Amino acid sequence: MFKNAYTFARKHGAKLAASVVAGTASVGAFAQTSTNPIVQLLNEVSLEGVAAAVLALCVIIVAIALTMKGPDVSKRVIRKV
Repeated sequence: MFKNAYTFARKHGAKLAASVVAGTASVGAFAQTSTNPIVQLLNEVSLEGVAAAVLALCVIIVAIALTMKGPDVSKRVIRKV
């Protein structure tokens, strides 16, 4: 067949190199562009959503505080009457 590696590389080297270059070049054509997930997350957050969440949290905290103080206030009202 071939006497040594030099004659094999000389005869088939150009074809092998061209097929490797063509194979790796086509992989880059189908690669998707990746975005930073943190930047994508920050772009999806709106101020209206944050404001609604803060308002809901404030309402819940005030409701809990009034629930805890309700019996004490009613005792004071009953004592004064």
